[in-house]
Amino acid sequence: MFPSLGYFDEKRGYWKVLVHGRVYSTATVPLGTRILLKGLKRAMKATPEQISSDVFQQRIGGFLTKPVPRRRIVLQLGEHRLQLKRRTRGSGVFYSLLRLPKDHAPNPSTKGQSVERNVVAINLLRPPSATDLVHQQVVGNVHLVPPRGLSIISDIDDTIKKTEATSRREMLANTFLRPFSVVDGMVDLYQAWHALGVEFHYVSSSPWQLYQPLADLCMTSNFPAGSMHLRYFRIRDEMFKRWRPIRNNKKVGIIAAILKWLPKRKFILVGDSGEKDPEVYRFLAKRFPEQVVAVLIRDLQTRPLDKRRTRKLQSISDHCEVQIFQKAPEVLGIVERYL
Repeated sequence: MFPSLGYFDEKRGYWKVLVHGRVYSTATVPLGTRILLKGLKRAMKATPEQISSDVFQQRIGGFLTKPVPRRRIVLQLGEHRLQLKRRTRGSGVFYSLLRLPKDHAPNPSTKGQSVERNVVAINLLRPPSATDLVHQQVVGNVHLVPPRGLSIISDIDDTIKKTEATSRREMLANTFLRPFSVVDGMVDLYQAWHALGVEFHYVSSSPWQLYQPLADLCMTSNFPAGSMHLRYFRIRDEMFKRWRPIRNNKKVGIIAAILKWLPKRKFILVGDSGEKDPEVYRFLAKRFPEQVVAVLIRDLQTRPLDKRRTRKLQSISDHCEVQIFQKAPEVLGIVERYL
């Protein structure tokens, strides 16, 4: 189960919660994954010692799994049992929007703090013939976000975690071979914002297979809890990559969905100059001008914003505050202006 969010449907008068997870087996590693793993080792030029290290084995573990399709999912919420209408997909993924039972529904006008609970317990039911699966219970977090207030939508790689995504070899080494480390000052910055009652949504191009190491980093580093939204990694996508316009970027779709679920909240988008954050955020700020109040871009030394990208980003400054920063304290006071 992945950390997701719940939002209050004011028109219908009840909370909706997004439940999201994946069913998998570790029994057999698919052929495509084994081939990709060999390519990964070559690309990183990793030594046998690095490959056998605990860090690599933990990071690669999520990729060495076999999805379990067409599995029934039942949720246990207090005394309520809810069966999802759809079975798991071919990728083993399941997700659904559910109505929160009234006895678990908080006051939707809650302000100043996150309504955060471990509210969803999931039972993976198996038919008698499925002897390869173990009946197990997994608990996931659903972050209930009040209809009004301020949210931070934050990138992860090179925004709060040092990744060096502009260098393929360094990115792979930082992802699979080295201990994760956080960007200086970002924990204190996010904690200061959290203390003011801001909600957090972490949106990244990192694959869901890295969810557990990323979640561990956020928890041990003391980043504020929040919903997490990563991308699905499929072998065929990596083998047949092609250029796609910004509007078809998966990150755009994820953030747009959050904005639509929470139409009366204000949002600050935080990212970095290393990849497509300036372009993605500019697109979203133009599409949702009443909700996106600020765009903050951490300017990386390895790929600083050039004049062209800066000019395009500043084109939205008539209705959205734009700040390009290098050190976290430079943007410390921005949240107070929008509370």
